[in-house]
Amino acid sequence: MYFDGDDVRFLNPELLFQVVRREISTISSNLEVAHYGLRSVPTHTEDGIPIRKLYVSNLPPKTTRTELFGVFAQYGFIKSCWLRMGDKGPNKTPTPTYAFVTYSNPADAHKALQAPIHEKMLRGRNLRISPADSWHQPAEDADGRVRWKPRGQRHSDAAPTPHAEQSNNPEAIPETSSDNGETSSEPNEQTTSSSSPSQELEPQADEQCYNILDILNRDCLTHVLTYVPIRDLIRSERTSKAWQNMVQEYLQSIRVFKTSWWQHTGVTLTTAVLRRVLQRLGGALLRLHIDHHWSALNDRTAHSVGKFCPDLEELKVVGMHTKNWNPLIYGCKQLKSLSFVSCNKLTDTSLVHLVKNDSGIESLTVANNTHVTGLFLTGSSPQKLTSLSFYNCYSLQGTVLCAAVESLPTITTLRLDVCPVTMWKIIPFIISKLPKLEELSLSEYTSVDGCVTPQSIDAFCESLAVLTELKILNLSRNIHITNAVLKQVAQSCSKLQSLNVSSCNSKKTFPHAGVGDEGIAAVCRGCAALRRLDVSYLAALSDVGAAAARRLPQLRALTARGSPALSAAPLAAAIAACHQLQEVDVCGCDAVSEEVVAAAVRALQLQPRPLLLRLAATLAATHQAEFPRHKLLTVDVSDDRSNPHLRPDFVDRIFDDSSEDSMDDLYDHEDMDDFLGPDDELFLDDDLDDYEGFYAYGLHGPDIILL
Repeated sequence: MYFDGDDVRFLNPELLFQVVRREISTISSNLEVAHYGLRSVPTHTEDGIPIRKLYVSNLPPKTTRTELFGVFAQYGFIKSCWLRMGDKGPNKTPTPTYAFVTYSNPADAHKALQAPIHEKMLRGRNLRISPADSWHQPAEDADGRVRWKPRGQRHSDAAPTPHAEQSNNPEAIPETSSDNGETSSEPNEQTTSSSSPSQELEPQADEQCYNILDILNRDCLTHVLTYVPIRDLIRSERTSKAWQNMVQEYLQSIRVFKTSWWQHTGVTLTTAVLRRVLQRLGGALLRLHIDHHWSALNDRTAHSVGKFCPDLEELKVVGMHTKNWNPLIYGCKQLKSLSFVSCNKLTDTSLVHLVKNDSGIESLTVANNTHVTGLFLTGSSPQKLTSLSFYNCYSLQGTVLCAAVESLPTITTLRLDVCPVTMWKIIPFIISKLPKLEELSLSEYTSVDGCVTPQSIDAFCESLAVLTELKILNLSRNIHITNAVLKQVAQSCSKLQSLNVSSCNSKKTFPHAGVGDEGIAAVCRGCAALRRLDVSYLAALSDVGAAAARRLPQLRALTARGSPALSAAPLAAAIAACHQLQEVDVCGCDAVSEEVVAAAVRALQLQPRPLLLRLAATLAATHQAEFPRHKLLTVDVSDDRSNPHLRPDFVDRIFDDSSEDSMDDLYDHEDMDDFLGPDDELFLDDDLDDYEGFYAYGLHGPDIILL
């Protein structure tokens, strides 16, 4: 009678003594006592057969072949691994009793036998390992070739002969099953045949060979499957039961899926195909991006997403013509973020049910749309909506949006980028109603159709006075921004962490100066919590304004691209004073020399930190071989991220004044007289039917008349 090591029971002393004596005799029978009392492990059996197969016992419950490979693969190449499972039944859980591990090389099996006990431990149990008996070892022919598969006579109508009993196991070897649920039996490697010598020998049942599922662990195999298209994984599920289970487990672990990954498979993604895909992996999806390059999806797409993605939290739709998205609110109860980009048929009716009072939507984005006016926000008061973004929405009405924000007290993020010109007059009223704003983006207002007035700038400054909680402010490419606006930001927004004022009136031909040194210096004095500052493409920026960045103790990223008046001195001062600065981007600043690199090396010696300098298209890029080195400093002189069209000194040569005289040389050429002849010859006589003179020059009468 056997008991597991973890069980605590009262044992019969005589029975315990018999078990211990049998185990000791089993180990001693296969070990030889060497000199000085040390035990040596044999390399051959008593019959002289090389030991390749090992007998393994004391297995913990629920042991798998994969776990056995993990223990024994460190000693050499494993030819096969056979696991004997216990009795199975409807109310029984099969447990492993013993196993056979076969090595290709006898030396590897010898290493496994000699290895310390602590290396052969599985789930807290020390595995008992001993050489298998002679009739279980693979046989070798006279020429040294190993016979891995036993060969003997097979009779289809005869009963199978019982296997020989393993001396290390007191029980006979019955019909067994491996960990994948398939029944099999451990074959004898040496069998005798009662047939005549001339009868052809056929192979008996073979041992189970291992595959990639046994060698690679789950983490490694999951990483490998990320490089395989999902379509190919689904089509390969019929390979085996074990592979199907692995693929299904991997598909259920996918949290993000983008339909653009489908375009490389050569199969058009239709709604029916997407439905079958979501049936496999939709139950675990948290983020879904329908951003296929050419969408063949119809109105049933929303039904498929709502049905098979119950835990979806983020949905992004690009370029779809679907109008009805109401099924999302019935199936996706956890949906928090919605983004519609370039959806032509999206209207206020499509969004009115998604943002109703009991909706869980927290973020809503509409971009590149010509139908949405903002009317869907009126009459509803979603308590969880905190982020509202509109980008390039031509039909967005400022008065409607101003009335709607009164019912949205929880808005903390507002983005109104590339909106109509008339929107700017309403923006101060909208901002004044949202005192809890933490992020504000008003970028790409470049039209000068009479909207830039002192009254509009003053109204905008007054609205900024209520934004005391503002942390992120994006005012890039906005011609309405002046030094007065930045002074108000410095006075009201003391918690500001990120500021982008790039290309704010970068052209010197604008009616007002825009952002300059005075505004940048005011922000650096009033907003000490700034971590990111972008002052690129400013015509009025000089070293005085850039040097004010040294007042920011928490600054981590400084960007000043395309500023021709900027030199290396203010950058060196900022690097030395800002001990948390990790990135400086001055691509396109012609006057920045290699002195900034030397200053960075000196600063890193005093305050070590990783620092990245982007110096492409600068004076320092021509002296890159002379740069001083530091292990924490990275200097990039090849990746030019600046845009020459946004520089304040950019001149469009296509419409230059010098191009007006480009056609003069054509008409002043002397050969024109030779081609047309004297002026009197070109004068037509009364007889217009005589075209013989023109035929000599290759011209026809109707053509001349048309000319």
